[in-house]
Amino acid sequence: MRSTMTPQPFVRARGFTLIELLVVMAIIAILAAILFPVFAQARHSAKQTVCIAQMRQVGMALLMYRMDADDTWAPSSSHNDEGNGFAPQRTWIGFDNNNAPNLGGFWGDVSQPAVNPVNPGCIDPYLRNDGVKACPAKPPEWQLAIAYNWFNGNFDSEYYDVNPNARGLEYGPGSRNAFIDDTGIMVGLATYDSDLEEPSTTLVAWEHHFRAPLCNFLQRPNWFSSPPTDTNLYRDHLNFLHREGAVAIWADGHTKRITYGQLKRPWFSVRKDIYPSY
Repeated sequence: MRSTMTPQPFVRARGFTLIELLVVMAIIAILAAILFPVFAQARHSAKQTVCIAQMRQVGMALLMYRMDADDTWAPSSSHNDEGNGFAPQRTWIGFDNNNAPNLGGFWGDVSQPAVNPVNPGCIDPYLRNDGVKACPAKPPEWQLAIAYNWFNGNFDSEYYDVNPNARGLEYGPGSRNAFIDDTGIMVGLATYDSDLEEPSTTLVAWEHHFRAPLCNFLQRPNWFSSPPTDTNLYRDHLNFLHREGAVAIWADGHTKRITYGQLKRPWFSVRKDIYPSY
């Protein structure tokens, strides 16, 4: 029986031309250029959210310590020779401060990994875990990236030539006075919470980029309503990682992101009456 099926002609599949491929590649490149920064920004926003939550826990620990210490803020640092392999210094927050020798009155280096047990700080009993001390935007070897307000009455400043009334009276909640004792250890004395004139505008701690968990880098230069911009030294010292911002803790307990340009000198001081134009 003869087949009635008509043979179909062979049709070769049409491929992409070079121009079409180039157009597709260009579209992909454009989409990548648009979407990748969005994804990166989303990841950074997520890290910032984590940092805010963690810093809020640190702030609550500071407030709980203050309430249990009869209205006194945690001292920034003190001589503590309890032994047990710890360095003879206790800071407001704990870390392995025996991983580096004493430098300038401070033991340890928070930017280096812990090789010994953590030397508990004043607020450590009020923290859920040590993980809240670390910033997810920092390298994993950093033990913590938080600094206590280290403005203190024994530090000199070019600003005091302009405003002599501030000399000796510009200090943070945990460093009313500071000195190196006869063993070479920096000691910082705290103040009463009732001494704070404006808790909501007084910085207690912030994200930080240095070896010690304290900071008064902006105390020495002469500035008031806007921070110095003649060098990146001051800017880089603070940890402005989150889209040019840093998460900060204030004395009334609230936590928020701030930028370098927003900084005001009176924010670092317990006393505000020492500033004539504040």
